[in-house]
Amino acid sequence: MLNAGGWGTALAVLLAGQGYSVVLWARRPELAARIDRERCNAEYLPNVPIPIPVRATASLEAALDSAQVVVLAPISSALRELARRVAPLIAPDVLVVHGTKGLELGTWLRGSQVVEAELGPRFAGRVAALSGPTHAEEVGRGIPTAAVIACADPERAEALQRLFTTPSFRVYTNPDIVGVELCGAAKNVIGIAAGISDGLGYGDNAKAALTTRFIAELARLVQACGGCLTTVVGLAGIGDILATTTSRHSRNRWCGEQLGRGRPLAEVLASTRMVVEGVPATRAVLALAERAGVEMPITQQMGDILFAGRPPLAALAELMTRQMTAEAWL
Repeated sequence: MLNAGGWGTALAVLLAGQGYSVVLWARRPELAARIDRERCNAEYLPNVPIPIPVRATASLEAALDSAQVVVLAPISSALRELARRVAPLIAPDVLVVHGTKGLELGTWLRGSQVVEAELGPRFAGRVAALSGPTHAEEVGRGIPTAAVIACADPERAEALQRLFTTPSFRVYTNPDIVGVELCGAAKNVIGIAAGISDGLGYGDNAKAALTTRFIAELARLVQACGGCLTTVVGLAGIGDILATTTSRHSRNRWCGEQLGRGRPLAEVLASTRMVVEGVPATRAVLALAERAGVEMPITQQMGDILFAGRPPLAALAELMTRQMTAEAWL
């Protein structure tokens, strides 16, 4: 398990609960030592006991020695460097899956594309993605949810499905890795937007309308990029969107709420050590939409709020007064 943040730690706990021996890699030796000593990751996933089958280390070589499954769970901006370091240390028959919900800035590549580029041709089409409504705080505590494993190789997807499925973590397979990864990145954008609505003091109607219309523009983007509409209405799409727009655990929703209350973005981001993936995701989704020729008005307004300092009320006014049209999704 590569990266001892909240998500990586939660997955390590989940897999250890199934009887697997898990090595949890941390970037910082002091964090690895503290996890092994205290049997808890108080820094990123407090109050979740880490069972004995999990061993923490700061050595990638030790973490990958004899590994049969490699799970990469860093923030999106760190995925390429981690995959590059992993490449010479794993065998071609190892199962590789990432749990990163974001796109690479500049290249706008999806997570599996980034990992495959670093691992080389032997892993082309063989890297899977794990996504869905999966807040680490709940997965680590065994609170029931469902997720999806996406991979172009159905045998690998099914092997990972068997590995991750537990009585509290039901896993489905999906061959549409394009749609799954795009939904995983884009849901962060609506997470911030929903938080802004909450911060402004608006009600359930406003957030429901905002979310539904965002799903419409996400569907256009996913199909334009070669993904499937059915993925958007599945766990990686609507499932994850419902979680991130309503949960107290969502960093993106929290960030938006602070913005809605009038705090500047720089101040909000400086007040937490956790990464708010929706900020770079907004830039990435806008770039993809422009490349694909897809209209995404909510995402565009989010870009103006985050990167051009547009007041949320002005953005809302423009959305509400756009030219009238039919409720056509595609």
